Amino acid sequence: MPSLTRIVLLTLTAASLALPADDKALWQEFGLQQTTTAKAGKLNVTIYRMKDLTGSLAAWEWQRSPQSHTCAAGLFCSTDGKRTVISEENYLFSFDGLPTKPQFDALLKTLPERHDSSLPAILTFVPRSDLVPNSARYVLGPTSLASFVPDLASVKPGFEQGAEAQVADYKSHSGTPLHLALFYYPTPEMARIHSADFKAIPNTHVKRSGVLVAVVHGPATDQQANSLLSRIEYEAKIVWNDIPPPSPIKPLYQLLRNIIFFSVALSALALAAGLVYAGLRVYRRRYGTLEDEESMTTLHLTGK
Repeated sequence: MPSLTRIVLLTLTAASLALPADDKALWQEFGLQQTTTAKAGKLNVTIYRMKDLTGSLAAWEWQRSPQSHTCAAGLFCSTDGKRTVISEENYLFSFDGLPTKPQFDALLKTLPERHDSSLPAILTFVPRSDLVPNSARYVLGPTSLASFVPDLASVKPGFEQGAEAQVADYKSHSGTPLHLALFYYPTPEMARIHSADFKAIPNTHVKRSGVLVAVVHGPATDQQANSLLSRIEYEAKIVWNDIPPPSPIKPLYQLLRNIIFFSVALSALALAAGLVYAGLRVYRRRYGTLEDEESMTTLHLTGK
């Protein structure tokens, strides 16, 4: 088991970090709560506890190197050989090297207040083909919007109403990068209202699909923009909560069981009544209380 120093998360907020003002604002918007440094084996690691998994994922996309590639230490793991950034649950880790998976797992077990949640739904609608590696950025508010998509900073896309966005660059056939900003809204009506604001910005191509608003901004021809926008479609999934109808086999089984039960009961009742009647006749015949008209004539027939 790799040796670990005892980890104590310091109550150090984004405003307390010795960082440029823009970075502090981003950390605050992504929900930084506490941070500390520790050792995992011989590696130094800076640990950030975020508000939730969404903030951790947003910080991971922002902090990873443009030259990084995926690694196996964690679910969201990027490394350029010198620095490794991992997002796991509501934590973000920045190593000064590449940790092994046992090292990372051992470190993860020592951390308090871990909680997991589902990934943002918008990630399922981001096109993957022709995506420029490590170009995706998660947008949770006006600070990250201005930092990652300055072309759209003049718009109020409705973050206070629950909107969120994912921005990324794509390769075009001509070699010119295409810039996409995909916004996800709680309702289609909100998406419809805000799509009009995006259309008013010069050099933008906008498409709305359900609760999604896709914006291609910057230099792009109509053909290039439409080719990228055509890959974005929202498909609503409806889950019915109605109780399914009961199986017809169970009522038939109960009916058959009841028929058998009542048939056996009636047969037993008829047999009991016959035995009682026969017993009464035998008793009355033996003790002479049987009337003549009730007597039974017995023919003693013998063959000759």
